[in-house]
Amino acid sequence: MHAPQHTRLDAAVAPLVERLATPALFIDLDAVDHNIAAIVGRCGGGQRWRPHVKTIKQAALLERLFAAGVRACKCATLDELRMVLETASSTGTRGVDVLVAYPLHPGALEAAIRLAQVHPSVRVSFLADSPEHARALQGASDGERRWPLFLDVDTGMHRTGTFAARWAAQIRDLAAHLKGFEIVGLHGYEGHLGWDQRAEAAAGYDALCELARRLGDAGVTIAEICTSGSHTYAAALDHAGLAGGPWHHTVSPGTLVLSDRRCGPAIAELGLLQAALVATRVISRDGVRRITVDAGSKAIAPDCPAPTCEVVGWPELFPQTPSEEHLPLDLGGLAPPALGRLLWLVPQHVCTTVNLYRVALLVRDHAVVGESPIASGHHPWLT
Repeated sequence: MHAPQHTRLDAAVAPLVERLATPALFIDLDAVDHNIAAIVGRCGGGQRWRPHVKTIKQAALLERLFAAGVRACKCATLDELRMVLETASSTGTRGVDVLVAYPLHPGALEAAIRLAQVHPSVRVSFLADSPEHARALQGASDGERRWPLFLDVDTGMHRTGTFAARWAAQIRDLAAHLKGFEIVGLHGYEGHLGWDQRAEAAAGYDALCELARRLGDAGVTIAEICTSGSHTYAAALDHAGLAGGPWHHTVSPGTLVLSDRRCGPAIAELGLLQAALVATRVISRDGVRRITVDAGSKAIAPDCPAPTCEVVGWPELFPQTPSEEHLPLDLGGLAPPALGRLLWLVPQHVCTTVNLYRVALLVRDHAVVGESPIASGHHPWLT
């Protein structure tokens, strides 16, 4: 990996460039393996890392996590759950543990349980948004077993979950009458906080630890506390209470596997490499002020304001506000690249970028080595 990344990518795509439809998503496997190793090292091994697979959405990348010793993960959609279950089964990976970290309605829970029953070697846990939600899920349980259940705790993001005090007040009645589920964990996601907001993060972690102790006093043993995405994992890993309790603590950054422009502090701490890039072509140029490429909001970071990306190897090119299929770039005084020239974009937000594609091209060293289907999009029917 000594050559600049865009040079290696140019070499990899050169034999295929005439066939390549742009925009196209490329995954640099060397960078993926580097990032996984860095995160596993920071976590003191793979056991404290439960990465969210909403970023990668690909069996080929999940297999690399398995190969690195990471066995626990979490997901949000049924397609992601299916990908985890089928990848674990097809690779013969034992000890895989997936948390569906999303408040499913009863019909979706029934569909998830049907998927889990086909792959009994994988441990599947579910999430209760509130005491009312936990009770509503009971009718969807298959009645044949007690499924592991995490309680979603609102630590300040106010997106899902219930405040710790409310969980504590209702836990005795809930645990006594809950059918089909066993409360085993707490889930607290502080996605509203940034890298430097350690005091605010610590307050949420303290609340989770105190709730776990209060539940223990009520006869409910908490085996795991799961926290933290890509912007707060360091604060959580360094929190003495989370690390020192009678429970197992995990963090769940998934973005870091591929990295993106929003991960600056994590890149600095871990030495992460950009692993997901969008290939785009120059389709227009005025010869003076700007060029336009074919990677608009339907190709890269649709949820982000400009700039939605950066151009690898061309720091002077500055992305302007995209249209759906067009991305104008300010030339910054440069001579314009030729029409048809291939450029490489690093997304501001990689999760929403990956979700726009059905297939990624996998690159290792200087060659395209495969295609990787992506579990993206939404289906109208539960199966």
